Amino acid sequence: MKTKLLIVGVGACLLASITISSCTKEAKKTTSPETLKTKPAAVVQAVAAAYQLIWSDEFDGNSVNTSKWSFETGPGVNNEKQYYQAANASVSNGNLVITAKKQSVNGWAYTSARMNTAGHFTTKYGRIEARIKLASGQGLWPAFWMLGNNIGSVGWPKCGEIDIMEQVNTSNTIYGTIHWDANGHVSYGGTTSTTITDYHVYAVEWDASAIRWYVDGNQYATANILNNINSTEEFHNDFFIILNMAVGGDFPGQTIDESKLPANMYVDYVRVYSMTNSGGTAPVGSTITLKGFNNAYVSGENGTQPMTCNRATAQAWEQFAVEDAGGGKVALKSQGKYVSSENGVNPITCNRTSVGDWEKFDWIVNSDGSVSLRGNNGKYISCENGTQAMTCNRATISGWEAFRY
Repeated sequence: MKTKLLIVGVGACLLASITISSCTKEAKKTTSPETLKTKPAAVVQAVAAAYQLIWSDEFDGNSVNTSKWSFETGPGVNNEKQYYQAANASVSNGNLVITAKKQSVNGWAYTSARMNTAGHFTTKYGRIEARIKLASGQGLWPAFWMLGNNIGSVGWPKCGEIDIMEQVNTSNTIYGTIHWDANGHVSYGGTTSTTITDYHVYAVEWDASAIRWYVDGNQYATANILNNINSTEEFHNDFFIILNMAVGGDFPGQTIDESKLPANMYVDYVRVYSMTNSGGTAPVGSTITLKGFNNAYVSGENGTQPMTCNRATAQAWEQFAVEDAGGGKVALKSQGKYVSSENGVNPITCNRTSVGDWEKFDWIVNSDGSVSLRGNNGKYISCENGTQAMTCNRATISGWEAFRY
């Protein structure tokens, strides 16, 4: 809900196949994500993933690290009543502290801070989490959220928005929401309750199939984005992270309890993990065969010609080592060479000596246990039913894009 553009109204679009389902400060420094306390069916794949920390800010210094964050300054949007300025963000005792104040600046009655990682760090997929302690006061609107990195070229809502945590006023309700464009602004999400004035870990786990929301490891909402369902292609791009606390606005309303100001939002840390598909998802470290819809095996063709899926038996050319390519992606290697998507422009090959973007794939486990491979061009590998060279140019998963191993 916290966009760079004014939101006139909030649309609603229920996605097909969507399932809804306090720590102390001293417990801060861990090296792995918050322990997942429940394992409903919707999160089995995420629980099986291995996590690798790829970016973080522990706020251990004495000022905001401007190599990781930029400040947004000026009036807010969404009919907010504050003026954003860097002076309202500080670092102390291992926390980022964003302070909303009763302070007149440039004709605005209140001040606060809004900061983002644009130009410093973006991510597509992964676990994005922060440990946060909120204030309670009428008119306050703290948020931990993300915007598509292409907002400058496509605008909002076409860039997409992922609200990891929003809370308003004195309510204990936590909102997790996505916003996107489907012939106009639409949104979807869920809510849960917690003690907002205690520290809690707010997180999303985001992959090519879904976005899942958590508080302290407990999942409370899921949005299906597989195959760009309901125009959700925005959520297969890079996003940057935002932290802010608004005063007033469309969501909390225009009544401000000034007796609660100054009010502080404490952020213990922000961490981003890749979710490497291993431990029961992608068989990293194993050598496998892939069998297409036509019941034939995929062949690397010894790297001498485009790959096919027409072999009746599996020999050396039909065996692939699964390697961790980083960022939750895998690479496939046969006869010492890597499979390349060829960016979807030409039939796929198995002749690359090193792993670049075209040699990285998302390993997607389908509901029937088959797997699909998605290239960096956002398209899926197809067996082409064994009648021609394999490609990586399919926008959706059907029979030819699903494999058994």
